[in-house]
Amino acid sequence: MSPILTIEDLSAGYGGRAILDGVNLQVHPGEIMTIIGHNGAGKSTLLRAVFNLVPSRSGRISLEQRDVWALPSDRLLLAGIAYIPQHRSVFPRLTIEENLQMGGYLVRDKAVLADCIARVLDLFPILKARAGQYAGLMSGGEQRMLEIARTLLQDPKLIMLDEPSIGLAPKMVDAVFDNVRLLRAQGKAILMVEQNVKKALSISDRAGVMELGSLRIQDQASRLIDDERVVRLYLGKR
Repeated sequence: MSPILTIEDLSAGYGGRAILDGVNLQVHPGEIMTIIGHNGAGKSTLLRAVFNLVPSRSGRISLEQRDVWALPSDRLLLAGIAYIPQHRSVFPRLTIEENLQMGGYLVRDKAVLADCIARVLDLFPILKARAGQYAGLMSGGEQRMLEIARTLLQDPKLIMLDEPSIGLAPKMVDAVFDNVRLLRAQGKAILMVEQNVKKALSISDRAGVMELGSLRIQDQASRLIDDERVVRLYLGKR
């Protein structure tokens, strides 16, 4: 199966400081690819560089074998790449339904948008039951669900998630990861950065370990759970 996303020899940084150093990576349809590593390893910079949010870059990025290197972020979204950043991006003074309408701003036909929102709400019963509630009154986990639901309105091919479980209670962490599985079941390609290593690897198909801006290891996630290097460095076992 051909990859959705291909990253070749990607280097990137800020203000003359190199963060990424020659990263090569592929993500396939219906696959969860998770990047783990210590803080400062370059994980979030990788997602931002793919979404053309880093000022200094070199390399090549392809979406379904189409070169998308020079596209600005809004064009990348239209092309099929969605990015959900680490920090919450909901509109707190708008309702859940209004947030979804904002997410579908590129859908010109109001009837089509209404149908899309209805289908997305069917996937997220919590959001459907509280569609009239202000987003700012939701828990962090519920806001993350709303971000994921809003992203689906653009029908992206690839969804990049930066630390989706950060700051969430354990119950909501499980709910968010269930949502990530749901995205995979719909055939979406997922590129995820996550610090909750055990849970992330347990739901992922493949994973990579990033260290000092380079992907040192790439393998099946099930193998990395028991890999001695990962166990020692990231799971706190000896």
